[in-house]
Amino acid sequence: MLVSDVLQKKSADVHQIIETATLSAAAGLMASSRVGALIVEGLSGALSGLISEREITAAVVRWGGEAHRHTVREVMVSQPLVARLDDKLIEVTAVMTHHRVRHMPVVFDGAVVGILSIGDVLKSRLDEKIHENLVLQDIARWRHAA
Repeated sequence: MLVSDVLQKKSADVHQIIETATLSAAAGLMASSRVGALIVEGLSGALSGLISEREITAAVVRWGGEAHRHTVREVMVSQPLVARLDDKLIEVTAVMTHHRVRHMPVVFDGAVVGILSIGDVLKSRLDEKIHENLVLQDIARWRHAA
């Protein structure tokens, strides 16, 4: 299974925020969009980084009640690990696990085309295992009937 297979099964929406936005704006966009991470755009419009719930939580620990006034640029993951559409899902899963990241931008021809979350990976793997189980049950029934 490839990263492109997983992205086909989820919303094509890629939620983005500019790096000069406040953490309050980032948290609000994540909450209203029901996502755990946002692609961060630089002033040129290119991928500048990634901000997730993890970075916002760390900002609250660092700055307390003043965290909401700080900018996305101050806490974002700059140069995040990225996946490509033709990457094998099992390999991307290993990278995410090894580096302990929960979100990876997916790029194609230099542009972000999606975000892969650890939840997407787990759902895909679970669906794959359920399908394998059903096939094995069918084989067992066929052998028993023969």
